[in-house]
Amino acid sequence: MQQEDVALCLEDLSKSFGRIDAVRGLSFEVYPGEMVGFLGPNGAGKSTTLYMIARLVHPTDGRIRIFGHDVWREGQQAMRHAGAMVETPCLYEYLSARKNLELRGRLYPAVNRAQIDGILSQIGLQDRCEEKVGIYSQGMKQRLGVGMALLGNPRLVLLDEPTNGMDPEGTQQMLSFLKSKCQQGGTAVFLSSHLLSEVQEYCDRVIVVDHGVVVDSGRVNEILKPHQNVIKVDFAGQVPDRSALLEEEGIAKVEPGLTENSLVITLSNRDAAWLTAWLVERGCRVSGVAPKQKTLKEFFLGITGGANNAL
Repeated sequence: MQQEDVALCLEDLSKSFGRIDAVRGLSFEVYPGEMVGFLGPNGAGKSTTLYMIARLVHPTDGRIRIFGHDVWREGQQAMRHAGAMVETPCLYEYLSARKNLELRGRLYPAVNRAQIDGILSQIGLQDRCEEKVGIYSQGMKQRLGVGMALLGNPRLVLLDEPTNGMDPEGTQQMLSFLKSKCQQGGTAVFLSSHLLSEVQEYCDRVIVVDHGVVVDSGRVNEILKPHQNVIKVDFAGQVPDRSALLEEEGIAKVEPGLTENSLVITLSNRDAAWLTAWLVERGCRVSGVAPKQKTLKEFFLGITGGANNAL
């Protein structure tokens, strides 16, 4: 693929603040038509990376390209393809949502009233667009910030915690809308988020950073393949005693399942077929056996140091 066909390309990107290396040699790419989640614990370098992509902080080393254009050498050409909301959106709170969009829209030659009306509808503010932004909730301000990032129909959208402060319904609506922009319009969306369940549901890929470096990345459906040694077992009759199961050396852990007729069994050196046969031999009425699906939270905690290394 040619560089001009890659929405976002980071090459050995680094940033130091005195003796602190906030970002150390980040390299990855984001392609048109995909939504990519950018994850990492607090202090991992996510915000600094987004600041550099958005031309708010100059890198110490490395390069950033947007559709083939160097962000710091060809800033105007690069940023005409990008829209961004980094951290708290900058809004004129004494003006209406419509007026905020109109003022920002002056930076883009093709923005007109029809596009602003479309954005207000897409972000769910069409019924309150004439009210002053100062009375908006945090979630409504986030919606408006996302709307500003979409002015000019950018081919790359950079979003830092886009659903911060939104209720569950608003979060679902916003992420579904952004996903449709990727699937139908070929837009690339690169977002950081603390909401791992939402990232798992809507993002095509994730990139995880820790201490300023990429520690893992991949397509969500690949990195969340089921645990092969963690088995969810459903029983048609009585559930066997957990302590009795642990007496078998092939069983490492037994936990309650989501229902009263199920258990989650971790095997040490066996597989699901062995477990099924072993349970049936002991008179258990097994109605279902399946590897337990990983969650993005489990994946994240597993590669960033566990629960003590919080987002």
